[in-house]
Amino acid sequence: MDYKKFIDRKTAYDGFVKYRKKLFDAEETGKFDDVFADICTKAMMGDAIAEDCVAYFYSKGIPNFLNQNYELYMSWQILAAANGNCFSIEKLEFFLKFALDLIFAKDDILKFALMRGNINKDNALYVISNLLCEGIVDNLKINPKELIQQDNIEQPYSLEVNRKFVKALEDSVIAVAKYLIS
Repeated sequence: MDYKKFIDRKTAYDGFVKYRKKLFDAEETGKFDDVFADICTKAMMGDAIAEDCVAYFYSKGIPNFLNQNYELYMSWQILAAANGNCFSIEKLEFFLKFALDLIFAKDDILKFALMRGNINKDNALYVISNLLCEGIVDNLKINPKELIQQDNIEQPYSLEVNRKFVKALEDSVIAVAKYLIS
């Protein structure tokens, strides 16, 4: 676990809107595949805004171009949040809530966390959410190069797939708590 330089919400949101518009325009001209491949390459190289955009399109799917795939959506969204995208962290707030509640309920964890030089009352939610997402990425061994290579199959939300992410989040809580008090 490591402290990341965050992409503030406005920058992340504006970049997301730019990429999304580019993809919607490409869909209308029949060039979605080419533009999506370009954004996926950026995502694979660690562009957290591109990762968020790729997640968005896997969450929705695009008829005739891209299937909706919940597992890929969650993997890319968590990866973007782990890479410091504040807009992605906000999108995952509901998913992360129970883990955040566990950490924030422990006064001793927060006391130690706030004594760290990189965590304060203004950024604690983002930093701890980021650390939880890093833990999920580590636990599930989420690798952008492998995500790119996965088949474009239809996979709507399912409890079975979601359990995998919830279990990785549960496992991350302990590691993040230990990190915060170390």
